[in-house]
Amino acid sequence: MSSQLVALTARRAALQAECALQRDDAAQAYAEIDSGARRVDRLVAALRRLTPVFVIGGGVVLIAIGPARAVALARRGITIALYALQARSLLR
Repeated sequence: MSSQLVALTARRAALQAECALQRDDAAQAYAEIDSGARRVDRLVAALRRLTPVFVIGGGVVLIAIGPARAVALARRGITIALYALQARSLLR
């Protein structure tokens, strides 16, 4: 009976050590994910603060280049974006 008790105690200690290692690994993974999420959150906050600047800047650019050129640039941009999306889907 005591040999079983020793074996079970050793098994329990091994399992507890394995659980501790897994907990540490999970904590490190969570820390990496958390740091990445914090960077993204800071970027989103900065973009939200700068949104009015982008809107005003876009309006100034639209007025400066004129509506006809703006439409032509928008068409080119949409065309390039569609080609990029098609190329991306082909590369997958």
